[in-house]
Amino acid sequence: MQGSHEQFEDEVSGGGALSLDRALSAVRKRLKLVAIMPVIAALIMTAVVMMMTNRYDASAIVQIDPRHKSVTNIENVLSEVKTDTTGVESEVEIIKSRPIILKVIDVLDLRNDPEFAKPPLTSRLLAKLGLGEWAPAVERTAQRPRDPIADMLKVDEPGASKPKSDEVADAFMQKLKVIRVRNTLLIDIRVSASEATKAARIANTLAEAYIKDQLDTKMQANATATALLEERIDSMRIKVSEAERKVEQWKAQHNVFDTEGQVLSEKQLTRLMEQAVTARSATAEAQAKYDQAQKLASTGDSMSAIAEVLQSNSIRVLKDQLASARRKAAELQTKYGPKHPEMLKVNAEAALAEKQITTEIGRLVASLKNDAEVAADRERQLAQNMTQLQQQQVSTKDSSTELKDLEREAATSKQLFETLLTRYKQTAETQGFQLPDVRIIEKADAPQFPASPKRKQLVLISAVGGLVLGIALAVLLELMAPGITRQDDIERVFDVAHLSSVPSAANHDGQLAPAKAVRIVVAEPASLYADAIRGARRELDMRRASAAPRIILVTSSVAGEGAEMIASNLAHNYAMTGGRPLLIDGDVRLQPLTRQLASQRQRGLLDQLVNQHPLDAAILRDGVTGLHLLPAAGPKPLQASIPETLNSTALADGLAGLKTRFDTIIISVPPLLPVIDGRILADYADQIVFVVAWQKTPRQLAKTAIKSLGLNSRKLSGIVLNDVAPEALNETRGWPRGLLGGKLGMGHDGPAHYAA
Repeated sequence: MQGSHEQFEDEVSGGGALSLDRALSAVRKRLKLVAIMPVIAALIMTAVVMMMTNRYDASAIVQIDPRHKSVTNIENVLSEVKTDTTGVESEVEIIKSRPIILKVIDVLDLRNDPEFAKPPLTSRLLAKLGLGEWAPAVERTAQRPRDPIADMLKVDEPGASKPKSDEVADAFMQKLKVIRVRNTLLIDIRVSASEATKAARIANTLAEAYIKDQLDTKMQANATATALLEERIDSMRIKVSEAERKVEQWKAQHNVFDTEGQVLSEKQLTRLMEQAVTARSATAEAQAKYDQAQKLASTGDSMSAIAEVLQSNSIRVLKDQLASARRKAAELQTKYGPKHPEMLKVNAEAALAEKQITTEIGRLVASLKNDAEVAADRERQLAQNMTQLQQQQVSTKDSSTELKDLEREAATSKQLFETLLTRYKQTAETQGFQLPDVRIIEKADAPQFPASPKRKQLVLISAVGGLVLGIALAVLLELMAPGITRQDDIERVFDVAHLSSVPSAANHDGQLAPAKAVRIVVAEPASLYADAIRGARRELDMRRASAAPRIILVTSSVAGEGAEMIASNLAHNYAMTGGRPLLIDGDVRLQPLTRQLASQRQRGLLDQLVNQHPLDAAILRDGVTGLHLLPAAGPKPLQASIPETLNSTALADGLAGLKTRFDTIIISVPPLLPVIDGRILADYADQIVFVVAWQKTPRQLAKTAIKSLGLNSRKLSGIVLNDVAPEALNETRGWPRGLLGGKLGMGHDGPAHYAA
């Protein structure tokens, strides 16, 4: 204990550290508070949610269609929407863009809808305070006075208020949520409104406005492209005409045109080359036929094998006549002789036919010769003409290069013109055949149940929050409580032993007769109170320095903490166990024990000290328990200085003499702080018991009282926690509530019988 009182200065007057068992104890101690907070929070939230406006969420889902869509096989001006992450997220932002939202606002006339045209909270507060006015968005411009000149010129004044489309759009955007459905090509358009049908109507209108905006964008792009192409085509038409005119002028100047518009020398040379090849083939063929005929004639072979002979109709007729004459001669030969006129006639016909055949073959051979000569002459002539044209072509080569450049430029310009013209016609034709790249796959239906407020969840959450708040308040109150509530508080804050936790001695009515209160261990020896006193006695006995007689001083910080009850019951307990205790009422000012235990006394401690009489003469004895009592004073008031009297050698000598007669002397003294009496009597004590009231005695007050003992604080054996609620008795020891129980038992409930 030495030096322990110095650290009291450093202790915090709060509740100290918080442990789990202490928190649970705080909750059990303030269970009503913890139980009522969820109810209050739930009731308040119920009232709040009943006043909240229902919000309905309607959802329309659109899909970005990656499939190519085209009425004609013509490429569109705008490419299709990309289906990668960037493309889909871009479409999400387009749906949420202000232009599309403003279109929906105009279509549904949301500027006149109070839900969307409601002014900002600051404007409403200023209007209620009389510091401003607010009008619906469509009326704000009308309420502002305008300059007549500006009206005539149709010019807005500087700073003139326009319909607050932005405010309505901002309110709209707060009720709009557009998200991509996971990693798909689906986009969820979710709108919140106070009416289910309104929410569905807005969601569907927004989806349709988005699709229409996409179509309008495509058509606008087509129209822009058509206009640009038309302008470009007009300029290209002029350029092509100019290039063709230059080509025609050059050809006219150089006289190189024919009916097909080609350079004459080049065309003639080409034709001559083709004719020369044909003539060369014809010459070779004619010469070959003629050579064959000459060869057959020189060898004496029959000329009838020549193709022209075989193909000649006249020779074929003559051969038929020759064959007929020979056949007829053969027939007549069997009948007539060679000289027969018929035979001669037939032979003459045969000879004539042979002669005619020979003549005809000769004519054909002459014709072959003539054909060969004519073909050779034609070949020579064509070769001469081709040579002349080649020479002419070389001479005009340099001048034709310029023509080729002009023709190439004209052809390029014409090709570009035709390409632009084709694209222009395609773009113009596809103007009315645009298809969107998205489609609505699920239209929004009016929801049957509101999405918010979630009343049940809010009430449940508020109840849970109230419970948490109740627990927090209980723990906070426990930490902020100035009094001592637990055994570990005593050991931590004061650094002294906890002797016992004594339950409240009040009965069911909250009152207890004072005469019974000072001797409960006698009246109810089986009670929790008596058990607590026995525990305190055991702790004191364990802490006594020796077996020699001792003086135990029982005190407290201020009055009302029950120190005199503890002292009396402790003394009675010593008496009931066969000891030789003496109870001294050291509070000579108020005399609480004297009034309850020895109302018929004749003298007391103060009388003996003032009159210099032995203390033994004033001691009384209880006939029931055998406890000896030294009253504080007699019934007659005495004129004496109490501090000086208590500090006299007479008291010291008297107590020394009493130690020879009694083994335990218990002195109940006044509180330490109001008067000095207790601090004086502490000089005579061997052990000091300090009593604090449960949840009542402030920590700092108790520390101040202990500090006032000075060096005598080392005699402090421990602290008794008094007046503990029975249901919290175990908690003061750090045990669960209800672990132990006890009922008051009956003992000697009669009055004390003290006599000399």
